Amino acid sequence: MKNKENLYKSIFLGPFTYLRPSVRTEAYIVLSLLLLHVAMLFITKSFDSLLIILASLLAAFAVEFLNKNQSYKNLFVIISSAIRGLVIGLLLPSNFPPVAVFFIAFFVLFINKHTLGGFANSWINPAAVTVAICWIIGVRFFPALELPGTAFQSKNIALLLIQNGTFPLNSFDVTVTNFLNRRLFSLFGVSIPEGYFSLLWDSHASIPAFRFNLLTIISSIILLGTDVLNPIIPGVFIFTYGILVKVAAPFFYDGTIFQGDVILALLSSGTLFCTFFLLQWHGTTPFTNRGKWLYGFFAGVLAFFILGIGLSPAGFAFIILITNILSLFIQSVENHFLKDFTSSVLLQQVKAVKEGNDA
Repeated sequence: MKNKENLYKSIFLGPFTYLRPSVRTEAYIVLSLLLLHVAMLFITKSFDSLLIILASLLAAFAVEFLNKNQSYKNLFVIISSAIRGLVIGLLLPSNFPPVAVFFIAFFVLFINKHTLGGFANSWINPAAVTVAICWIIGVRFFPALELPGTAFQSKNIALLLIQNGTFPLNSFDVTVTNFLNRRLFSLFGVSIPEGYFSLLWDSHASIPAFRFNLLTIISSIILLGTDVLNPIIPGVFIFTYGILVKVAAPFFYDGTIFQGDVILALLSSGTLFCTFFLLQWHGTTPFTNRGKWLYGFFAGVLAFFILGIGLSPAGFAFIILITNILSLFIQSVENHFLKDFTSSVLLQQVKAVKEGNDA
């Protein structure tokens, strides 16, 4: 009798355990990490970029406010709208006209909302569409970094850009670099040159999403550690793109084979930011692990041919759009196989039940 009483005491009213955060929790985490990037813009007094973000936020909120089928007071709706607005604003250059940002973002988000349903119902990333349209309309506002011809023969192109002032040094770079070399890297018998910490901390790019690479790396760790992101797509993408840059990129500009600058490729063009905040947008990625592997691999190959070794101001937006289209075909194949698998399981169950009844 005592054993039964103890057994009943172990029964809970909520027996279910979630294997990953809810969509609402994911939205809170993503929004918090994006707001850290906005906070860095306040700290660095980047008011032009903040004005662009304000314009894209207002556009996102206006679309939801005009949607009569959904209450704009719903907290999740507000958060998801804020995420879309923030991502768009962070991916646009600081000198882009804010009024144009508002109308382009409003148009794209409104069409996306009323034709595709928005959020997870949309098969295409509206932030990437907005950036692509902004680039087509105002390409002159998207600055592309130019390299001298001799730079391509170097295996440390990022260091050359630091030395010529393209990526400026922060005031504390020398102090931090010396500390890291003395206390950390000396243990492994290596050292890093001055300027790499500045590139990680703040590259001073005109596009905010390209600037704070260290913050983006920390954000990626949080996103992966909290299971907000599945590691397959970003992992396969970074591995594929990194290998191609390292091995194949020098072949195209007479550089030293196996000496492509992976650091420059990952720390420019918003590669890290787009990998962790855009590449797995809700509704745009395959369902199965095999589909995710293919999606990440194809995105990495596209990145190599579109971004090259980096330095592209809007190339990643087009990578996202092309991979979104590819995802439709992958999901179609997935649905076909899953349908066949489900049908075979049901037939087996029906057969087993029938055999049991006959017995």
